[in-house]
Amino acid sequence: MGLESIVAFWKQQQEVDSKWIHPDDASVLFHSRWTHSFNLDFPAGPYIGVILGAPVVILGANAGYSPISTAEEFEPKGSRETYLAQIASTSKRWTQVSPYYRQKKYGQQLMAGHVAVVNACAYRSPEIGRNQTIIGHLPSVWNTRLWLWRDLLPLAEAGERLIVAWRYGLWVERNEERDALQALKGVVCTYPRSPDISD
Repeated sequence: MGLESIVAFWKQQQEVDSKWIHPDDASVLFHSRWTHSFNLDFPAGPYIGVILGAPVVILGANAGYSPISTAEEFEPKGSRETYLAQIASTSKRWTQVSPYYRQKKYGQQLMAGHVAVVNACAYRSPEIGRNQTIIGHLPSVWNTRLWLWRDLLPLAEAGERLIVAWRYGLWVERNEERDALQALKGVVCTYPRSPDISD
């Protein structure tokens, strides 16, 4: 499969009834059984930056949402098309990055292609707490976890990537997985988590 599998997967996201989702998640997101606070009005954010080439990969939790800054990010003409093209690209540096990431201490490194951030859950919400239950049932989350263990972590073990496990609670299902992640060569776990990973 390889690292490219995450790009191939998220190329498939689409707008369904004005909601941006991956089609594999439709039966969960639109089922009355599950409640969530995801804002699906904008394209999902599975990763930010050159995910296939960045030597440093930061594990995040989920794509954030702000009614002001997210709307501003996607307000300019062509911004959605640019963003979706970045998600679908395997090598190009990102030119459209939200202010949230540009203001981070690693923002310049992200823009330069040296750092990438990948979210366990690609859907946008202002906070993750209300969505813990549904996240465990989303096929896209399971796909991203599989990508981490099958495709990314072996590169860290081989010394080809540095993985910074910043918000990694959603990446592991059991304590055994957490312990295995923390013990891997090429993985740095930031615990307790700092507001800014580079603190």
